[in-house]
Amino acid sequence: MTVRVLQISRSVIDGGFDYHREISQAFSGTDFEVTSVFIRGSMSAERKGGYSGTVHCLDARRHRIFKNPLAVMLRLALLGRGRAWDLAICHHFTPAVTVNMLRRIRDFRKLYLIVHDFGYFDPADLHGHRRNAFVRTSLDPRFQFIGVSRAIRHNVLETMPFVAEERCLTIHNAIDTQALDEARLSRSEAREALGIAPDTFVFGTVGRLVPFKAHRELIDAFARAAEGMPGARLLIIGRGELEQDLQARIGELGLGERVKLAGFLPDASRYMAAFDVFVLPSHNEPFGLVLLEAMANALPVIANDTGAVPEILPYDQGLTNATDTGAFAGRLLEFHAMPATRRQELGVMGRAHVKRQFSLEQYRNRYRRLWTD
Repeated sequence: MTVRVLQISRSVIDGGFDYHREISQAFSGTDFEVTSVFIRGSMSAERKGGYSGTVHCLDARRHRIFKNPLAVMLRLALLGRGRAWDLAICHHFTPAVTVNMLRRIRDFRKLYLIVHDFGYFDPADLHGHRRNAFVRTSLDPRFQFIGVSRAIRHNVLETMPFVAEERCLTIHNAIDTQALDEARLSRSEAREALGIAPDTFVFGTVGRLVPFKAHRELIDAFARAAEGMPGARLLIIGRGELEQDLQARIGELGLGERVKLAGFLPDASRYMAAFDVFVLPSHNEPFGLVLLEAMANALPVIANDTGAVPEILPYDQGLTNATDTGAFAGRLLEFHAMPATRRQELGVMGRAHVKRQFSLEQYRNRYRRLWTD
């Protein structure tokens, strides 16, 4: 018997790790029939070809009717061709609400809601309160929750104490190290592209310039450590709402020659070979795919000891408190003074850990086991 799998998400992913595609590939083969549905966004035929099964983009921004969950539910019913689904995998809340309606006319044997963010069901938050109440009063109790990290799973259970622990799972995100290796620039190429001299020591980071990514804390810590690291530079790749504020802060601290905001670069991980040390100062990172990218590039890592970071980074030496400027600066100084051989050891350790624990094969197997187990 063919197992019918419905994967539904609120939006097409624009760049980065396409977990939708990889989950569809988890159910490739004649035993499964996979349908992936996206409420917002569109996708080229070439990109759809990378998915297992069929892909449907409702493009709610153009077809406004699909902003109504009832309309989405009716479209899913048509896509189901009058037959029941076996397994539903919902990314975020609106898809789960839609499937929750659909199961009244097209039943499911297994139902999953993937949680990607902290505070998603926090009753103190306006949207979190609404989601929390819906789970408590209306969501089919067969729904299980999948956190993209143990930290997210803990947060789900903490904000919804009425949910039994066995209803909450963890499946970490993953990374395609082979594709990363094929796309990566050499150290000299990356440095030339970024305008960095060959012998300059570089701390680097990649991320949106938004408050929780804590770039201001990183800049302040670098300023405090700068005197003890003559010639070292800080490079920040990314774009966001804080760009002007961060540029002003760099000017206030007199770091215009040593800290550079490089702006947005497509496939930014290609340039990581230009770094000597990767820094992730984010507060409460729900997973931190960029951390996997840095480790896959064999870079030693300094990261804020919050969120999912401690369960991903395989060594404690790189953990710091980004809110403590002195401690953060001390960690920068430590890695700058560290023998190159030790930094290389940490980089090799990180890359081996990624290939061992966060491979695409493992990721697909864990999702496939949602049905086979």
